[in-house]
Amino acid sequence: MTAPALPHAQAAAARDAEIAHLEALLDSQPWGTVAFSRAGGEHHVVVANARAQQMLARPVATGASLVQVFGALSENAAGGGVANDEALCEALARGLEIPLGESWLWLKLAHVEAGGGNRAPAHGGIDATVALIDVTALRRGLDERIASLRFLSHDLRSPLNSIIALSQLAESDAPAFDQCGGMDQIGRLARYALTLGENFIFSSVLGNLRKNDFSRFDLRATVRELVPQLEVAAVYRRVLLRLWLPDEAAVWIEGVRSFTARAFQNLVDNAIQASRPGSTVTILFKVGDGHAEIHVSDQAGGLPGLRAKGRIERFDTQPNRSSKGFGLGLKLASQIVGMHGGTLHAEPNDEAGTTFVMRLPCLAPGDTPAATAAVHVFKQGAL
Repeated sequence: MTAPALPHAQAAAARDAEIAHLEALLDSQPWGTVAFSRAGGEHHVVVANARAQQMLARPVATGASLVQVFGALSENAAGGGVANDEALCEALARGLEIPLGESWLWLKLAHVEAGGGNRAPAHGGIDATVALIDVTALRRGLDERIASLRFLSHDLRSPLNSIIALSQLAESDAPAFDQCGGMDQIGRLARYALTLGENFIFSSVLGNLRKNDFSRFDLRATVRELVPQLEVAAVYRRVLLRLWLPDEAAVWIEGVRSFTARAFQNLVDNAIQASRPGSTVTILFKVGDGHAEIHVSDQAGGLPGLRAKGRIERFDTQPNRSSKGFGLGLKLASQIVGMHGGTLHAEPNDEAGTTFVMRLPCLAPGDTPAATAAVHVFKQGAL
Protein backbone atom coordinates (compact mmCIF):
# COMPACT_ATOMS: atom_id res chain seq x y z
CA MET A 1 0.00 0.00 0.00
CA THR A 2 2.88 2.40 0.70
CA ALA A 3 5.05 1.63 -2.34
CA PRO A 4 2.98 3.60 -4.91
CA ALA A 5 3.23 6.73 -2.73
CA LEU A 6 7.02 6.87 -3.05
CA PRO A 7 7.20 8.38 -6.57
CA HIS A 8 4.64 11.02 -5.55
CA ALA A 9 6.65 11.87 -2.45
CA GLN A 10 9.82 12.08 -4.48
CA ALA A 11 8.15 14.37 -7.02
CA ALA A 12 6.87 16.62 -4.26
CA ALA A 13 10.29 16.73 -2.63
CA ALA A 14 11.90 17.56 -5.96
CA ARG A 15 9.39 20.32 -6.58
CA ASP A 16 9.96 21.74 -3.09
CA ALA A 17 13.71 21.69 -3.69
CA GLU A 18 13.27 23.44 -7.04
CA ILE A 19 11.06 26.12 -5.47
CA ALA A 20 13.56 26.58 -2.63
CA HIS A 21 16.33 26.98 -5.22
CA LEU A 22 14.19 29.47 -7.15
CA GLU A 23 13.42 31.40 -3.96
CA ALA A 24 17.13 31.60 -3.11
CA LEU A 25 17.82 32.81 -6.65
CA LEU A 26 15.13 35.49 -6.46
CA ASP A 27 16.32 36.62 -3.02
CA SER A 28 19.70 37.44 -4.58
CA GLN A 29 18.04 40.06 -6.81
CA PRO A 30 18.05 43.73 -5.69
CA TRP A 31 14.42 44.17 -6.83
CA GLY A 32 11.25 42.42 -5.76
CA THR A 33 9.94 39.45 -7.74
CA VAL A 34 6.74 37.44 -7.44
CA ALA A 35 6.55 34.25 -9.53
CA PHE A 36 3.18 32.87 -10.68
CA SER A 37 1.87 29.66 -12.19
CA ARG A 38 -1.32 29.56 -14.24
CA ALA A 39 -4.12 27.11 -13.48
CA GLY A 40 -7.85 27.27 -14.07
CA GLY A 41 -7.55 30.50 -16.04
CA GLU A 42 -5.88 32.39 -13.16
CA HIS A 43 -2.36 33.09 -11.99
CA HIS A 44 -1.38 31.97 -8.49
CA VAL A 45 1.73 32.73 -6.44
CA VAL A 46 4.44 30.10 -6.47
CA VAL A 47 7.04 32.13 -4.60
CA ALA A 48 7.71 35.77 -3.66
CA ASN A 49 11.17 36.88 -2.68
CA ALA A 50 11.87 38.74 0.55
CA ARG A 51 12.42 42.05 -1.24
CA ALA A 52 8.95 41.91 -2.83
CA GLN A 53 7.28 41.29 0.51
CA GLN A 54 9.30 44.08 2.09
CA MET A 55 8.28 46.52 -0.66
CA LEU A 56 4.61 45.50 -0.41
CA ALA A 57 4.85 45.80 3.40
CA ARG A 58 2.96 42.50 3.87
CA PRO A 59 3.54 38.78 3.40
CA VAL A 60 2.61 37.23 0.06
CA ALA A 61 1.08 33.80 0.59
CA THR A 62 1.82 30.90 -1.73
CA GLY A 63 -1.30 30.19 -3.78
CA ALA A 64 -2.66 33.75 -3.61
CA SER A 65 -4.12 34.95 -6.90
CA LEU A 66 -2.68 37.70 -9.05
CA VAL A 67 -5.74 39.84 -8.33
CA GLN A 68 -5.37 39.29 -4.57
CA VAL A 69 -1.75 40.44 -4.66
CA PHE A 70 -1.94 43.35 -7.09
CA GLY A 71 -5.63 44.08 -7.74
CA ALA A 72 -6.05 46.61 -4.93
CA LEU A 73 -2.72 48.27 -5.77
CA SER A 74 -3.77 48.74 -9.39
CA GLU A 75 -6.59 51.00 -8.17
CA ASN A 76 -3.93 53.57 -7.26
CA ALA A 77 -2.50 53.55 -10.77
CA ALA A 78 -3.65 55.90 -13.50
CA GLY A 79 -6.79 54.53 -15.12
CA GLY A 80 -8.24 52.87 -12.04
CA GLY A 81 -8.20 49.32 -10.74
CA VAL A 82 -8.42 46.01 -12.60
CA ALA A 83 -10.75 43.36 -11.22
CA ASN A 84 -9.95 40.20 -13.26
CA ASP A 85 -6.86 38.15 -13.99
CA GLU A 86 -6.69 38.65 -17.75
CA ALA A 87 -7.09 42.43 -17.66
CA LEU A 88 -4.63 42.77 -14.76
CA CYS A 89 -2.10 40.65 -16.69
CA GLU A 90 -2.39 42.99 -19.67
CA ALA A 91 -2.04 46.06 -17.47
CA LEU A 92 1.01 44.66 -15.68
CA ALA A 93 2.58 43.59 -18.98
CA ARG A 94 2.41 47.25 -20.07
CA GLY A 95 3.79 48.34 -16.69
CA LEU A 96 2.12 50.10 -13.78
CA GLU A 97 3.49 52.90 -11.62
CA ILE A 98 1.74 52.88 -8.26
CA PRO A 99 2.03 54.83 -5.00
CA LEU A 100 2.40 52.75 -1.85
CA GLY A 101 2.70 54.74 1.34
CA GLU A 102 5.45 57.27 0.73
CA SER A 103 7.04 55.14 -1.99
CA TRP A 104 6.44 54.68 -5.71
CA LEU A 105 6.72 51.22 -7.27
CA TRP A 106 7.02 50.18 -10.89
CA LEU A 107 5.33 46.81 -11.56
CA LYS A 108 6.13 44.88 -14.73
CA LEU A 109 4.90 41.40 -15.70
CA ALA A 110 6.93 39.14 -17.96
CA HIS A 111 5.85 35.74 -19.24
CA VAL A 112 8.30 32.88 -18.77
CA GLU A 113 9.02 30.88 -21.89
CA ALA A 114 10.04 27.24 -21.76
CA GLY A 115 12.25 27.56 -24.83
CA GLY A 116 11.83 28.02 -28.54
CA GLY A 117 9.38 30.87 -27.95
CA ASN A 118 6.87 28.50 -26.31
CA ARG A 119 4.97 30.13 -23.46
CA ALA A 120 4.39 26.79 -21.73
CA PRO A 121 5.17 26.82 -17.99
CA ALA A 122 8.82 26.31 -17.17
CA HIS A 123 11.09 26.29 -14.10
CA GLY A 124 8.87 24.50 -11.61
CA GLY A 125 5.63 25.48 -13.35
CA ILE A 126 6.40 29.22 -13.40
CA ASP A 127 4.29 30.91 -16.06
CA ALA A 128 4.98 34.59 -15.31
CA THR A 129 6.91 36.87 -12.96
CA VAL A 130 6.11 40.37 -11.75
CA ALA A 131 9.10 42.60 -11.00
CA LEU A 132 8.72 45.33 -8.36
CA ILE A 133 11.17 48.23 -8.67
CA ASP A 134 11.35 51.15 -6.25
CA VAL A 135 11.25 54.31 -8.39
CA THR A 136 10.69 56.73 -5.50
CA ALA A 137 13.93 58.62 -6.12
CA LEU A 138 13.18 58.91 -9.83
CA ARG A 139 9.65 60.08 -9.15
CA ARG A 140 10.79 62.71 -6.63
CA GLY A 141 13.48 63.86 -9.03
CA LEU A 142 10.86 64.26 -11.76
CA ASP A 143 8.54 66.15 -9.41
CA GLU A 144 11.39 68.44 -8.40
CA ARG A 145 12.30 69.01 -12.05
CA ILE A 146 8.70 69.91 -12.89
CA ALA A 147 8.53 72.26 -9.91
CA SER A 148 11.80 73.86 -10.99
CA LEU A 149 10.45 74.37 -14.50
CA ARG A 150 7.37 76.05 -13.06
CA PHE A 151 9.52 78.39 -10.97
CA LEU A 152 11.74 79.09 -13.98
CA SER A 153 8.71 79.88 -16.11
CA HIS A 154 7.43 82.22 -13.41
CA ASP A 155 10.82 83.92 -12.95
CA LEU A 156 11.30 84.37 -16.70
CA ARG A 157 7.87 85.89 -17.19
CA SER A 158 8.73 89.12 -15.38
CA PRO A 159 11.88 90.15 -17.32
CA LEU A 160 10.45 88.99 -20.65
CA ASN A 161 7.20 90.91 -20.13
CA SER A 162 9.25 93.97 -19.17
CA ILE A 163 11.33 93.65 -22.35
CA ILE A 164 8.14 93.45 -24.43
CA ALA A 165 6.68 96.48 -22.66
CA LEU A 166 9.87 98.50 -23.15
CA SER A 167 10.01 97.54 -26.83
CA GLN A 168 6.45 98.75 -27.31
CA LEU A 169 7.23 101.94 -25.38
CA ALA A 170 10.24 102.60 -27.63
CA GLU A 171 7.94 102.62 -30.66
CA SER A 172 5.23 104.80 -29.13
CA ASP A 173 7.01 107.17 -26.74
CA ALA A 174 10.79 107.53 -27.12
CA PRO A 175 11.28 110.04 -24.22
CA ALA A 176 9.38 107.77 -21.80
CA PHE A 177 11.46 104.82 -23.06
CA ASP A 178 14.66 106.69 -22.24
CA GLN A 179 13.33 107.62 -18.78
CA CYS A 180 12.70 103.91 -18.08
CA GLY A 181 16.33 103.04 -18.82
CA GLY A 182 16.12 102.49 -22.55
CA MET A 183 18.35 99.91 -24.14
CA ASP A 184 20.45 99.67 -20.97
CA GLN A 185 17.44 98.34 -19.08
CA ILE A 186 16.55 95.93 -21.88
CA GLY A 187 20.12 94.63 -21.82
CA ARG A 188 20.01 94.08 -18.04
CA LEU A 189 16.69 92.27 -18.26
CA ALA A 190 17.90 90.09 -21.15
CA ARG A 191 21.07 89.11 -19.28
CA TYR A 192 19.00 88.33 -16.19
CA ALA A 193 16.69 86.04 -18.20
CA LEU A 194 19.66 84.36 -19.87
CA THR A 195 21.36 83.73 -16.54
CA LEU A 196 18.19 82.21 -15.11
CA GLY A 197 18.05 79.73 -17.97
CA GLU A 198 21.75 78.88 -17.77
CA ASN A 199 21.62 78.35 -14.02
CA PHE A 200 18.61 76.07 -14.39
CA ILE A 201 20.48 73.92 -16.90
CA PHE A 202 23.53 73.68 -14.66
CA SER A 203 21.37 72.87 -11.62
CA SER A 204 19.61 70.12 -13.58
CA VAL A 205 22.88 68.47 -14.56
CA LEU A 206 24.57 69.00 -11.20
CA GLY A 207 22.67 66.26 -9.39
CA ASN A 208 23.66 63.66 -12.00
CA LEU A 209 27.42 64.22 -11.89
CA ARG A 210 29.65 61.35 -10.76
CA LYS A 211 33.30 61.15 -9.77
CA ASN A 212 34.22 59.70 -13.15
CA ASP A 213 33.01 62.97 -14.70
CA PHE A 214 35.86 64.75 -12.92
CA SER A 215 39.17 65.48 -14.62
CA ARG A 216 42.34 67.42 -13.88
CA PHE A 217 42.45 71.04 -15.04
CA ASP A 218 44.39 74.24 -14.39
CA LEU A 219 42.27 76.58 -12.26
CA ARG A 220 44.66 79.49 -12.72
CA ALA A 221 44.44 79.25 -16.52
CA THR A 222 40.65 78.91 -16.29
CA VAL A 223 40.34 82.16 -14.34
CA ARG A 224 42.75 83.92 -16.70
CA GLU A 225 40.69 82.85 -19.72
CA LEU A 226 37.32 83.80 -18.22
CA VAL A 227 38.07 87.31 -16.97
CA PRO A 228 38.35 88.90 -20.44
CA GLN A 229 34.92 87.45 -21.27
CA LEU A 230 33.46 88.98 -18.10
CA GLU A 231 35.09 92.30 -19.01
CA VAL A 232 32.34 92.89 -21.60
CA ALA A 233 29.70 93.16 -18.87
CA ALA A 234 32.02 95.32 -16.75
CA VAL A 235 32.64 97.80 -19.58
CA TYR A 236 28.92 97.93 -20.32
CA ARG A 237 28.24 98.76 -16.66
CA ARG A 238 31.23 101.18 -16.57
CA VAL A 239 32.81 99.10 -13.80
CA LEU A 240 36.57 98.68 -13.44
CA LEU A 241 37.51 94.99 -13.33
CA ARG A 242 40.86 94.30 -11.64
CA LEU A 243 42.55 90.88 -11.48
CA TRP A 244 45.41 89.97 -9.15
CA LEU A 245 46.84 86.75 -10.53
CA PRO A 246 50.13 85.03 -9.55
CA ASP A 247 52.60 84.81 -12.41
CA GLU A 248 53.76 81.27 -11.77
CA ALA A 249 53.01 77.57 -12.34
CA ALA A 250 49.65 75.99 -13.05
CA VAL A 251 47.27 75.28 -10.16
CA TRP A 252 45.77 71.86 -10.76
CA ILE A 253 42.48 70.74 -9.26
CA GLU A 254 40.22 67.74 -9.80
CA GLY A 255 36.70 68.53 -10.96
CA VAL A 256 34.44 69.60 -13.78
CA ARG A 257 35.97 72.64 -15.44
CA SER A 258 32.74 74.00 -16.96
CA PHE A 259 30.94 73.88 -13.60
CA THR A 260 33.80 75.49 -11.69
CA ALA A 261 33.88 78.18 -14.37
CA ARG A 262 30.13 78.72 -13.93
CA ALA A 263 30.52 79.20 -10.16
CA PHE A 264 33.29 81.76 -10.72
CA GLN A 265 31.32 83.54 -13.44
CA ASN A 266 28.25 83.79 -11.20
CA LEU A 267 30.27 85.45 -8.44
CA VAL A 268 31.91 87.98 -10.75
CA ASP A 269 28.73 88.68 -12.71
CA ASN A 270 26.79 89.28 -9.48
CA ALA A 271 29.45 91.70 -8.31
CA ILE A 272 29.45 93.58 -11.62
CA GLN A 273 25.67 93.83 -11.81
CA ALA A 274 25.46 95.06 -8.21
CA SER A 275 28.17 97.71 -8.66
CA ARG A 276 27.65 101.38 -9.39
CA PRO A 277 29.25 102.96 -12.47
CA GLY A 278 32.79 104.02 -11.68
CA SER A 279 33.29 101.47 -8.89
CA THR A 280 35.73 98.55 -8.92
CA VAL A 281 35.37 94.77 -8.77
CA THR A 282 38.58 93.05 -7.70
CA ILE A 283 39.48 89.39 -8.27
CA LEU A 284 42.32 87.97 -6.19
CA PHE A 285 43.75 84.50 -6.88
CA LYS A 286 46.07 82.91 -4.35
CA VAL A 287 47.30 79.48 -3.25
CA GLY A 288 48.19 78.22 0.21
CA ASP A 289 47.67 75.34 2.65
CA GLY A 290 46.84 72.96 -0.17
CA HIS A 291 43.96 75.10 -1.44
CA ALA A 292 43.34 77.69 -4.13
CA GLU A 293 41.31 80.73 -3.13
CA ILE A 294 39.48 83.12 -5.41
CA HIS A 295 38.33 86.36 -3.77
CA VAL A 296 35.74 88.46 -5.60
CA SER A 297 35.31 91.87 -3.97
CA ASP A 298 32.93 94.70 -4.82
CA GLN A 299 31.95 98.11 -3.45
CA ALA A 300 28.19 97.54 -3.74
CA GLY A 301 27.06 97.92 -0.14
CA GLY A 302 27.10 94.28 0.95
CA LEU A 303 24.69 91.39 1.23
CA PRO A 304 21.60 91.95 3.41
CA GLY A 305 22.52 91.21 7.04
CA LEU A 306 26.20 90.58 6.28
CA ARG A 307 27.54 93.39 8.48
CA ALA A 308 25.63 92.09 11.48
CA LYS A 309 26.58 88.43 10.90
CA GLY A 310 30.16 89.06 9.84
CA ARG A 311 30.14 86.00 7.57
CA ILE A 312 27.56 84.16 5.47
CA GLU A 313 28.13 80.56 4.40
CA ARG A 314 24.62 79.53 3.35
CA PHE A 315 23.03 81.15 0.33
CA ASP A 316 19.83 79.13 -0.10
CA THR A 317 17.91 81.71 1.94
CA GLN A 318 19.40 84.77 0.25
CA PRO A 319 16.79 86.69 -1.76
CA ASN A 320 17.45 87.64 -5.38
CA ARG A 321 17.79 91.41 -5.23
CA SER A 322 16.28 92.05 -8.67
CA SER A 323 18.26 91.76 -11.89
CA LYS A 324 20.96 94.05 -10.48
CA GLY A 325 21.60 92.59 -7.08
CA PHE A 326 23.13 89.77 -5.12
CA GLY A 327 21.59 86.32 -4.76
CA LEU A 328 21.37 85.35 -8.41
CA GLY A 329 23.31 82.12 -8.86
CA LEU A 330 24.86 82.13 -5.39
CA LYS A 331 23.09 78.93 -4.37
CA LEU A 332 24.27 77.20 -7.55
CA ALA A 333 27.84 78.46 -7.02
CA SER A 334 27.78 77.13 -3.46
CA GLN A 335 26.54 73.73 -4.63
CA ILE A 336 29.23 73.50 -7.30
CA VAL A 337 32.02 74.45 -4.89
CA GLY A 338 30.73 71.94 -2.31
CA MET A 339 30.64 69.21 -4.96
CA HIS A 340 34.36 69.85 -5.52
CA GLY A 341 35.16 69.52 -1.81
CA GLY A 342 35.49 73.26 -1.31
CA THR A 343 33.72 76.07 0.50
CA LEU A 344 32.14 79.40 -0.40
CA HIS A 345 31.46 82.24 2.00
CA ALA A 346 30.82 85.98 1.97
CA GLU A 347 32.42 88.52 4.29
CA PRO A 348 32.31 92.34 4.48
CA ASN A 349 35.29 94.24 3.11
CA ASP A 350 36.85 97.64 3.77
CA GLU A 351 35.33 99.11 0.59
CA ALA A 352 31.75 99.10 1.91
CA GLY A 353 31.03 95.99 -0.09
CA THR A 354 31.21 92.20 -0.07
CA THR A 355 34.05 89.77 -0.67
CA PHE A 356 33.11 86.27 -1.80
CA VAL A 357 35.76 83.65 -1.05
CA MET A 358 35.73 80.45 -3.13
CA ARG A 359 38.14 77.88 -1.70
CA LEU A 360 39.01 74.67 -3.57
CA PRO A 361 41.48 71.85 -2.75
CA CYS A 362 44.53 71.62 -5.05
CA LEU A 363 46.23 68.52 -6.41
CA ALA A 364 49.61 70.28 -6.17
CA PRO A 365 49.48 72.58 -3.12
CA GLY A 366 52.01 75.34 -2.56
CA ASP A 367 52.30 78.80 -1.17
CA THR A 368 52.21 81.72 -3.62
CA PRO A 369 54.53 84.61 -2.66
CA ALA A 370 52.74 87.93 -2.77
CA ALA A 371 55.72 89.44 -4.59
CA THR A 372 55.01 87.37 -7.71
CA ALA A 373 51.45 88.64 -8.12
CA ALA A 374 50.67 90.78 -11.15
CA VAL A 375 47.72 93.11 -11.49
CA HIS A 376 45.65 93.15 -14.66
CA VAL A 377 43.15 95.94 -15.16
CA PHE A 378 40.35 95.36 -17.62
CA LYS A 379 38.57 98.38 -18.98
CA GLN A 380 37.48 99.74 -22.32
CA GLY A 381 38.42 96.47 -24.03
CA ALA A 382 42.14 96.66 -23.14
CA LEU A 383 44.04 94.12 -21.07
